[in-house]
Amino acid sequence: MHLMFVDDSGNTRPHRTGSRGTSVHVLCGMIVHERLLHGAREAIGSAKRNVFPESDPGSWELHAYDMWNNRGRFAEEDHSLNLEKKRKVFSRAVEAIAGSGATLVGVAIWKNRLRGGSDGPCIRALSWRLLAERFEAYLDSKGGGDLGLIVSDASNGVNEEGIRAALRATVAGIGKHKRPLSWVMEDMIFKDSRREHLIQGADVSAYIIQKRCHGDASFSGWFANLEACMWKPDGDTHGLKEHPVH
Repeated sequence: MHLMFVDDSGNTRPHRTGSRGTSVHVLCGMIVHERLLHGAREAIGSAKRNVFPESDPGSWELHAYDMWNNRGRFAEEDHSLNLEKKRKVFSRAVEAIAGSGATLVGVAIWKNRLRGGSDGPCIRALSWRLLAERFEAYLDSKGGGDLGLIVSDASNGVNEEGIRAALRATVAGIGKHKRPLSWVMEDMIFKDSRREHLIQGADVSAYIIQKRCHGDASFSGWFANLEACMWKPDGDTHGLKEHPVH
């Protein structure tokens, strides 16, 4: 069994010209074989212990947006991060992700390029369909006959039923020009990201990918390190599925 741990960066609200929201929504998955789960989790847990040795790694979350913007837990005086500390946290997290044995697959939806100003549910369903199809292609090529199970973040009021519906439709091949999936399981699991290091790894990866999409040079080195473990099918030079394509 291969498990894909998923989290996103940005939101699925339609892009509005002049708004302060992001123009790209990124959905990222960390694919780990069940035999490697313990080691992959320990790699990220070890990185968290290295950054905050005084804290139990299970007591706080690698939430990239909050860390970089000093929000949530990191807005507290005892946990606030200066730029040097932020860089250390991100560097350790990326090293752990790259050394975990996981394979990354990512999808970037450019909301400002979508026709007709697609609504939130449309953007969410599209991102999940594209990510499930990439997971299917990975399993078909590298899965060795094993099925794939998706594990996603259940926190922050995520629309679980909407995501389940999008996955069911994708697996069943519902819609014009779509084919059913053979390797990705229709059932999926939702877990609180605060209790799953590999969802946290997907969160950090998604945030870095989103920053790369927006041209933030301060994230380019971390993206290059993640790119080395992103799955690149034939003809894909960087491992990221962008939609719509330029």
